Amino acid sequence: MRSNMPKKMENEQGDAVVISGIAGRFPKSNNLTQFRENLMNKVDLINDDDRRWNTDHPDIPRRAGKINNIEKFDARFFGVHFKEAHSMDPMARMLLEHTYEAIIDAGVHPGKLRGTNTGVFIGSCYSDTEITWVYSDSPVNGLGLLGCSRSMMANRISLWFGFKGPSYAVDSACSSSLFALDHAYKAIRTGQCDAAIVGGCHLCLHPFVTQQYFLLGTLSPDGRCKVFDAEGNGYCRSEAVSTIYLQKSKDAKRIYAQVVHVKTNCDGYKEEGITYPSIKMQRILLEQCYEECKVSPSDLAFLEAHGTGTKVGDPVEVSAVEKVFCPGRNTPLRIGSVKSNLGHSEPDSGLCSIAKVCRSQRFSY
Repeated sequence: MRSNMPKKMENEQGDAVVISGIAGRFPKSNNLTQFRENLMNKVDLINDDDRRWNTDHPDIPRRAGKINNIEKFDARFFGVHFKEAHSMDPMARMLLEHTYEAIIDAGVHPGKLRGTNTGVFIGSCYSDTEITWVYSDSPVNGLGLLGCSRSMMANRISLWFGFKGPSYAVDSACSSSLFALDHAYKAIRTGQCDAAIVGGCHLCLHPFVTQQYFLLGTLSPDGRCKVFDAEGNGYCRSEAVSTIYLQKSKDAKRIYAQVVHVKTNCDGYKEEGITYPSIKMQRILLEQCYEECKVSPSDLAFLEAHGTGTKVGDPVEVSAVEKVFCPGRNTPLRIGSVKSNLGHSEPDSGLCSIAKVCRSQRFSY
C-alpha cells in the first residue's frame, strides 16, 4: 500500500493526513461493527414496507433505507436544554453523538480537544424537519431556526467540544460529504487547522421529497439499487449519519487509511441539462487527480465507485473509469459500490463508501 505513496509524502515526517476514527449509523446497522458484519454477510439493508410514512401513493417507492433510534438523544450529556433538543433536527443530534464516538475510536479523550484548532466540515442538503419547526406556527420560541439550520449542524459540534477551527456545512448535492473531506484535508495541509471532523447526514422524513426524486426519474420503482446492472432503473433513497476524524499521522494512535490526495471539479455547461453526468469531466478529474499525486492509475487495486444503478449515471461512470484505469493494466480492476447494499444516502454517500472501505479491511493499525 505504501509503495504507491508519492515520495514527497513519504518524506514529510508525520505530516500525512490520516483517518484515525470512524463512527456512524446506517440502515439495520447501529454502529460500524454491525455495518461491517452486514456488508460481509451480503445483507440487503433496505427496509421493505417499513418507511417513516404511511402512504400508497404510486409515485413514492415502498422501499427505503431507515436508521434506528433517531428519536433518542441524551440532551443532558451534551448540554442541550430539553426544549431546544425537542426542536433540533435529528441529524444534528446524531452528528454530535457520532462525532464523540469517532474521537473515542481514534483513542483520543474528547475533553483534551477543547480549545484546539480542530475544524468541523459537514456535508448536508436537506432538513425535512423545517416544515414542522420553521415553516409553521408551532410555538417553539424561535428554537426551530437553531435546530434546523444546516450551519448549526457543524457549529453545535464546535460549541460543545470547544473546537476553534473552521466550522461550516457544505452542500454540493450527492458529493457533499466528499466536498467536506476536500475542505478538511486542504485546511489541515495549509495549516488552517490541526485536525478535523468530517461528517455527513441524511434522513428521509418527508414523503414528498421522495416523490420529487421519483418524478425526476432518478428512483427505482421497486426500491433496489441494481448497481452496474443492465436492469438498473434508478436508486433507492436511504438514511445515514457518519463522521470521520482526520489527524496528522504523527498525532494519530490509529490509522485506518491515509488521505493521499483530493480533487474536485464541475461539469460546467451541458446540452443534456444539469442532472446529466459528463464522461469528459469525470475522466479529466480522474486523470488530473492521479497525475497530481503521482500514482499510476494502472496500480490501483480497488475502486469504490459512485454507482447508483441509474441508466444514465452508471454507464458514464464506468466508461470514464475504463478509459483512465484500464489501459496498461496487467490485473483486473475490482470495482464496487456500497449502494448495492445500502441504497443512496445522497449527501452522506461519500462517507458511507469510505466507512465501507476502511472497516472492511482485515486490520486497522
